[in-house]
Amino acid sequence: QENPLTRFRKTRIAVCWSLIALIGLTAATARAAQDEAAQDGADDDPVIQMIVGLLGDADRDMRALGLQQVREEAPGEAATKKFAGLLPDLTPESQADLLEALGDRGDVTAKPTVLKMVDDKDPKVRAAAIRAIGSLGDDTDVALLAGKAAGDSQLEVDAVRQSLIRLRGDKVNATIVLTMDLGTPEVCAGLLGVLAARNAKEMLPTVVASTKSPEPVVRIAALEALRLLADETHTATLVEILTAIDEPLERRKAQLALMVVCSRGREACADGIIAGLADADAPSRVALLRALARAGGEKALAEVVARLKDDDATVQVEAVRMLSAWPDRSAVEPLLAIARDAGELRRQILAIRGLVRLASPQGEQAADLKVLVEVMNLAKRTDEKRLVLGALGSAASAESLALALSMLDDAALADEAGLAVVLIAERIEGGDAAALKSALDSVIGKVKNPKIRQRAKDAADAL
Repeated sequence: QENPLTRFRKTRIAVCWSLIALIGLTAATARAAQDEAAQDGADDDPVIQMIVGLLGDADRDMRALGLQQVREEAPGEAATKKFAGLLPDLTPESQADLLEALGDRGDVTAKPTVLKMVDDKDPKVRAAAIRAIGSLGDDTDVALLAGKAAGDSQLEVDAVRQSLIRLRGDKVNATIVLTMDLGTPEVCAGLLGVLAARNAKEMLPTVVASTKSPEPVVRIAALEALRLLADETHTATLVEILTAIDEPLERRKAQLALMVVCSRGREACADGIIAGLADADAPSRVALLRALARAGGEKALAEVVARLKDDDATVQVEAVRMLSAWPDRSAVEPLLAIARDAGELRRQILAIRGLVRLASPQGEQAADLKVLVEVMNLAKRTDEKRLVLGALGSAASAESLALALSMLDDAALADEAGLAVVLIAERIEGGDAAALKSALDSVIGKVKNPKIRQRAKDAADAL
């Protein structure tokens, strides 16, 4: 049974809702009959008086009801002034709540009062006032907010960031840039993050320049901002930045920025990366190969293939790795050339794994059985042969069935081959029932795994 106190509170809230709706309708009708210029204040507005009463209520639920009305009802500057005027007499908790509501209300009439609260002794009140400025302020408030960015309270620092991101006006981004040199390196770094969050692409020259700052925290923030702001037209700039960096963390940040841009710009990024490869050191060439693979396309593929003969062995291996991860079958021929080479086993393994992935059925693209057969013959290890059998299980054809059957006599692969045969037999439509039955009987006779044998029996019974 519901607690009587809880039931009373619910009833009280419901009654207040009804009164607000009724009084609001009556007041709206009365206001419609008056000239707007005659509205001197909010003292006689019954809706506002009701809201004021709710804001001062000891019950949190009742205050929440009043705050909702501040956000959504009682329009006009007079009402805003009335609500803002309540702030000095409220508890810190209620002040913070009302400041949030005034910010959401979006009426700049409250701004002078809110500005007075940004230096309040209570950190929650300060943070709430700072957040409200984000909705009520403009470029003239950037310096004030930036000055609060080095506050001791993380709540306050977070509020500054939120507020700067939300500020409206054509001059805000430029003002943020002008303010960057006035604070500590940490504040400057924070403002770079704000520019990125504001999608301030017009400030990219400043962001790029900041990657050469003497302060590491600023350089890292600039690289993170580039990840969000740069596009394919900035590829060459990103390559130049990446190849000039020695510090590992900053290099990773620069590489991530380039990779993200390549994900968006794709083939349009290839020329800028290829141009940068010529004079890059080996670690940079490795990073640029990864970016080329992300960009894709004929030019990128040709350059990655060319790097198979790079002077540095690490770059060569990375080129193989990128080919093995290539997104389409255009990489099949160079990968086959690597797999056929009797040289380093690691490179062959990478090539074979890439080939199995590319030759497997993908969407409407059927399996490339010719490639899978050759890979099976080239593979030196059981692990790679198992990968081929796994791909065959998804390729429902007489050719894939024959290849899987041919591996049943290999004791190390019998289970995988048997499962592949069963999967193929289950998926083939309109196949030769007698041939399928014979293949399944072979599985039953040669495979030791009881679960696979049972599945083969079930498949045979279903024919």
